[in-house]
Amino acid sequence: MAKRNYFSKRDRGNAAPKDENDKFHDLGFSSFAGKNRKRFVNKDGSFNVIRNTSFFNDFHIYQFLVSMSWTSFACTTLLFYFVINCLFAVLYLMVGVEYLSGAEGDNLTPFWTAFFFSVQTLTTVGYGSVSPIGFGANVVAAIGALTGLMSFALGTGLLFARFSKPTASILFSENAIVASFGTGNALMFRLVNRRRNMLTNLQIEVTAAWLRQDEDGHVKRTYKSLTLERDTLSMLPLTWTVVHPITEESPIKDCIQMGFENVDLEIIVVLEGYDDTFTSTIRTHTSYKYKELVWNAKFDAAFYFNEEGNTILEVDKLNSYTVLK
Repeated sequence: MAKRNYFSKRDRGNAAPKDENDKFHDLGFSSFAGKNRKRFVNKDGSFNVIRNTSFFNDFHIYQFLVSMSWTSFACTTLLFYFVINCLFAVLYLMVGVEYLSGAEGDNLTPFWTAFFFSVQTLTTVGYGSVSPIGFGANVVAAIGALTGLMSFALGTGLLFARFSKPTASILFSENAIVASFGTGNALMFRLVNRRRNMLTNLQIEVTAAWLRQDEDGHVKRTYKSLTLERDTLSMLPLTWTVVHPITEESPIKDCIQMGFENVDLEIIVVLEGYDDTFTSTIRTHTSYKYKELVWNAKFDAAFYFNEEGNTILEVDKLNSYTVLK
């Protein structure tokens, strides 16, 4: 009986490359070569991966609240504040607004009377003009006070977590350029620290990902770490132009001959450094697709010296370049 092959064609495409160097530089995206594939890493550093799982298995409320933008966090907080007070207002209406002593002359509808009393209870303001009477109203008020204390405690913890979370604020140039360098050409891109904090001990790794046909005729995704002119930097007070000389050994050389579009070239960047403000390591990612490469160009100067001898950094010129004739 012939031996059964338990691996589908797609699974065989995910197998590790035979070249041990390529295997070492696999970034975890597999070697499977899909058609019409979008970029692996988005410009903001997030992975371009759609997780196909149930909402409850994939959703983590703490991670969601800590990682969302400040605008979304503020809107979520205000929405929660409004909804929770509406819920307690409904409970007070179910008990009866007549059990809220002092609410007779406020010239408000019963709902808004109960709503603003809930606000005073949850925030522990307690003006004293309105107070609960009877068992039911006091039970709702007690639950509301406990909910308010717990909500403010959780909100304070979330604010602290968001402020204390070390995040990189690195700006990368929108385009990478291929320019003359030494006796040949080089692939270059720039980056800068958008904040005024001190970043030290920076290390960068640049990996090329492209399609290649193996000896068996299978098209696979290949990864190769690019040799850089400088892959470490002690400090980042100005811009850093990352340079990969395109030598005969460079995989970019082969991609140029085959055509960047044909091999679906993507340059993946991983930057790591130490943030003195948070005394912790920060890490960020980005990528450049072949359509974002500009040929025969050079970056414009992003800093200059004024008359007093100070160095003036123009962050807005990070992506400014000139196409050479």
